[in-house]
Amino acid sequence: MAPAPTEAYSPDDLSPTTASPSLPDRIGSRAVLRNSLLLFGFHVLTKLLAFVSFILLANYLGTQLFGTYNYAFALTALFIPLCDLGMDIYLMREVPRLSRDQLAKQVGAVLALKGVLTFLVFVAISITGGMLDSFGSERFYIVALAGLVTLLRTYWTTFGSLLRALNKVHYETGLLSLARIAEFIVIIVSIWYDTGLLSLLSILGLVNLLSVAATYLIVQSRFTSPTLQRDFAQMLAMLKGGLPFALTTIFTSIYFNFDTVLVAKFISDDAAGIYRAAYNLILPLIMITAAVSGAVFPFVSQSFRTHREDVANVLQRSATHLVMISLPIAVATTSLANEIIRLLFAPSFAPAAACLSILVWFIPIVYLTNLFGNALGAMDQQHFVLRVTTLNVIFNVGANLLVIPHYAQIGASVTTVATELLGFSFLVVRMRHEIGPPVKLGALLRIVLAALVMSAFLFFKPDLHVLLLLALSVLIYLAALLLLKALSIEEIKQLVSVLRSKPSGT
Repeated sequence: MAPAPTEAYSPDDLSPTTASPSLPDRIGSRAVLRNSLLLFGFHVLTKLLAFVSFILLANYLGTQLFGTYNYAFALTALFIPLCDLGMDIYLMREVPRLSRDQLAKQVGAVLALKGVLTFLVFVAISITGGMLDSFGSERFYIVALAGLVTLLRTYWTTFGSLLRALNKVHYETGLLSLARIAEFIVIIVSIWYDTGLLSLLSILGLVNLLSVAATYLIVQSRFTSPTLQRDFAQMLAMLKGGLPFALTTIFTSIYFNFDTVLVAKFISDDAAGIYRAAYNLILPLIMITAAVSGAVFPFVSQSFRTHREDVANVLQRSATHLVMISLPIAVATTSLANEIIRLLFAPSFAPAAACLSILVWFIPIVYLTNLFGNALGAMDQQHFVLRVTTLNVIFNVGANLLVIPHYAQIGASVTTVATELLGFSFLVVRMRHEIGPPVKLGALLRIVLAALVMSAFLFFKPDLHVLLLLALSVLIYLAALLLLKALSIEEIKQLVSVLRSKPSGT
């Protein structure tokens, strides 16, 4: 943190005209919990919209064109980390430690560099798309437009990092929710009027451009006026600080998207569409760990050196809650994979059930690796996280090159889970060194027992509709948690009271 100013100010008074240079006081554990719930609610809304859009697009486009659509976004996603080179994550870590004047300079440096980088990345995407699919073809234009939409969305990461670090999560969730609702409306209208994929992507690009511009104006008027000057020393400092985060994100992006590109190239667009049908069902579930990790990151950054015990308690509770949520998801989805695919997709997507039953076990692992990786990065141990991610990507790329030509999407599914498990083994050892056991054994055993009770119910599969089966399994699991004292009524009441409380920096 910067030295205390002579005149303190409230977090609600972060306007360009405010004279005081300090940032809000220490973020407390109650604020972390509230921000987690706000981010979770936001992710539920946006991922639900994305989920419905994805189902409609899959059935509207068919396996082949849907495979092309996902190939385009998977290819462009490989370039996303080059748009900011880790500066967004570095900015979120540093904001709680800065004065207001430093904040304006750092945000300005990030936005100035990001403008240059996104232009260069768009050129690189266009060249890559042209080399792979021939310039001027319809497939080339799909890749280029997908790249434009993807690059514009990356600006939300910058604004989200800033608002989250300022403990203004309600601004982030509100603004981005409006943008996602606008995207959803565009998709529905495009399908209704059968405008075609190219027109759909063009309109999505325009919507994102307008949303980013409006958000910049709000941030400028309410919180800080970015100094968009050519301060190359400031830019270099941001690049240096963000580089370890950038490399971690680059490698993560590779093993999240490289498999789809390989399936499309080695097997077929149909196989890629089937694989992504399963993959896209579980990706929205990452919203939960994204919400928790996003709220925990600035808290750990600010408090780890001075309040290590508080940090350990928050991380242990967060990890326990993530296991409590993710384990039943994996059990229920594996048991009902065939029924879920039949409910959501056309018959041609039936092979996606096998992928889904495997890929869903990625969720319990990634929930913890995401939390642990973000926490370690906030503790200034991003170089360790980078080494783990480097090992992950080497394993993932090598394994996919070996298995996809022979086992297609099934091989890709197994490799995805194995990759995340490899990284988890290293991160959990480091977390034990820093804070002790990241998940308490007693709580973990009670959660596993509750999941086994739910699994026993699903094993017999009563002759009911799949949605009713899912609802009953959730009720049985919750009842088992309460009976085994893995969850209490008081904890539920606390969550409700925290969510109803007013935003605060403490």
